[in-house]
Amino acid sequence: MGYLKLNNDCHLKLLESAYVYNIKKDELYEVNDKAIGFLMKCNGITPNLESEGEADFLSYCLSENILEELAEPKARKIFTNKSPEPSLRYLELQITNKCNLICKHCYLGEAGKTDLEYDTALNIFNEFEAMQGLRLLITGGEPILHKRFWEINQKLPEYGFRSILLSNGTLITNDIAERLNVHEVQVSIDGIENGHDAIRGKGSFKKAIAGIEALKSAGVDVSVATMIHSKNTEEFENLNKLIEKMAIVEWNVDVPCSSGYLLNNKDLLLPYSDAAKYMHYGFGGGSHGSVNDFACGSHLCAVTPQGKVIRCGFYPDAPLGDVKEGLRNCWERMQHIKLTELNCDCKYINECKGGCRYRAEIYKDVYAPDPVQCYARGVELAAS
Repeated sequence: MGYLKLNNDCHLKLLESAYVYNIKKDELYEVNDKAIGFLMKCNGITPNLESEGEADFLSYCLSENILEELAEPKARKIFTNKSPEPSLRYLELQITNKCNLICKHCYLGEAGKTDLEYDTALNIFNEFEAMQGLRLLITGGEPILHKRFWEINQKLPEYGFRSILLSNGTLITNDIAERLNVHEVQVSIDGIENGHDAIRGKGSFKKAIAGIEALKSAGVDVSVATMIHSKNTEEFENLNKLIEKMAIVEWNVDVPCSSGYLLNNKDLLLPYSDAAKYMHYGFGGGSHGSVNDFACGSHLCAVTPQGKVIRCGFYPDAPLGDVKEGLRNCWERMQHIKLTELNCDCKYINECKGGCRYRAEIYKDVYAPDPVQCYARGVELAAS
């Protein structure tokens, strides 16, 4: 067989358990300690490893492209490190607060002129990788507007995490799509033309769809994020057909929280009980899941353009610290809420993981149920 090498798209992740993560396919494979020990040897230059591996396991790894067999040696550095617990799996990196749109539902509110420092961004990449991070969500504002975006983009292939650009899509041309080094771009599509343009501005829908088409032509995975609002509820069936036609890899559908510009556009808000009727649309795992007995969002944090580490984008005024203190130091200050601490004991709790903590806090308190998740599953709640 010659030499076994861990596929370049695969990385060993020592989280709460041991995993192999394929960053290109976004697949996470749980393995035992014996398997990790074997895979750590698969560096492309150690001969005759097939005699050490179990036949079934070896066959599976080759069929899943976790391993590749080489006739000639070719070195691959294999990096492992133990994550904190709970693990920081998803990092929302707001590299700028500049934006080319003024969306009526934007939870961040007024755009600014601040870019995250380039060197700070690279330090975050290194720390996130060392913490065994899985998915880096590069966002803004509109991240493409960062003054050194293309330098940041150039560095991304050096790291062992999946990079996902969150964009409104309107600035993505064929040239930009071809130059991107991210694994995926999530584009916001908030309805068909009328519903989308009602909150993002006339002409923004056509530009966003053109951006998606450019990304698909360039071979970039595309996901879509949709917010349920009063102007798009009649469009979901047609939007669903459009999503299917475009071969989107993931469709995240959610209800906006009352913050930022939405505070001045409350006519866009639907009662939670009405909005929840559309939560069955969408598919895919999303970026905010949790494992073991932790509530939703317990494996995620965010960094603002000013370098402040926060629980998520809804908590800009409650920083855990400055990223220059160390991402891990800030992460370990965060309150990680367990499902058993929530004031919820319904049969769906292990399915929804308690839902959004910010929405729960608006509804009642941080330990309350998320009303949207409850209504979506037919669990009635008293109005807040």
